[in-house]
Amino acid sequence: MIKIFTPTQTVDDDNQKFLEILSDYLNFDGKAITKEDVLAVTESGVSKELAFSFLLALKFGIDPYGAERDFFNRYFVPSIKQLDIEDYYNDAYNKYVKFEPKTVGNWQLTTRIYAPFEGFVRDDFVYESDGRVIPLIGFFDKEYHYPAVLQDGREWMTLLPNEINSQKRYIEEAFGKVATYGLGLGYYALHVALKDSVERVDVVDISDDVINLFEQNILPKFPDFVRKKIRIIKKDAFLFAKGLKDGDYDYIYADIWHDCQDGAELYPKFKALECFCKTAKYGYWIEDSIKYYLK
Repeated sequence: MIKIFTPTQTVDDDNQKFLEILSDYLNFDGKAITKEDVLAVTESGVSKELAFSFLLALKFGIDPYGAERDFFNRYFVPSIKQLDIEDYYNDAYNKYVKFEPKTVGNWQLTTRIYAPFEGFVRDDFVYESDGRVIPLIGFFDKEYHYPAVLQDGREWMTLLPNEINSQKRYIEEAFGKVATYGLGLGYYALHVALKDSVERVDVVDISDDVINLFEQNILPKFPDFVRKKIRIIKKDAFLFAKGLKDGDYDYIYADIWHDCQDGAELYPKFKALECFCKTAKYGYWIEDSIKYYLK
C-alpha cells in the first residue's frame, strides 16, 4: 500500500503549483514543445528529457538556473521522461487487435495520433517521502498512433501510455474469478483473461453502444481461449455491486471514471460497496492519483 505523507505548507504549495502548470500545459497547450526546439537545446549536450523539461519550465516562467532552480530539479526533472514507442506498440493488445473506424450512436471507435514531443500523462502520481507529489509526464520522439473509444468526441478509453502503465498493477493482482466495471476497448479484460491464474472475466457496462462496438469490432480479434473466459454483463455497475455476496469474485476492478476529478466522486462510492463481497480483493484505476484530490 502507498504511504501518503502530510506535506509542509511550503511543499503543499509547490505541489499545487506544479499541478497547475501541468494542467495548463496538458489541457490547453500540449503541443507547445516542438521537435525543433528540443533538438536545438540538445545541441548543448543535454538529453531530450532535460531539454523538454527546460523548455516546459521556461514556458511557465520558471528559470531552471535561477531562483527556482530547486523547484525545477525537485519537480520537472523527476516528472518528465522520454518513453520508448516500441514498448507500447508491442503490447499484447496491439498484437491482436486491428480495426477499422466505427461509429455506433454517439460512441466512436477510432485511431488518434500524438505528435513527436507532445506531452501526456504516463502513469499514476508518485508520493515522495518529503511530501512531494509528482505527476508523471512522458513524450515520444516519434509520432504515436493509438486506438481510442470516444463519446461525443471525448476520449473515454485509449491505448496511451497512462492507460497501459497505470493498469499493470491491477492486471498483475487479478486472479480466479474477476469482475471489472467499465468496458472501453477491452484492454483490461484481454490482459487479465490471458493469465492462466484467471478463470473468468465478467465485464459490467451499461452502454449498449459500447458493448456493440466491442463485441462486433474487438472481441472477435481476441484468441479463442480468451474469448471463452470473457462475459459481458449489461448492467449499472453500482446495482451490480450491491447484488454481490461473499465468494462471487476473487478480484474486482473499477474503471468507469474519465479522470481524477470524476474519480474523486465515484471512487468513495465504490469503496463503500466492498462490504457486499468482502472476500474479494479490490483494485481502482488511478487510485493513487485520485487520493490526492480527496485530502
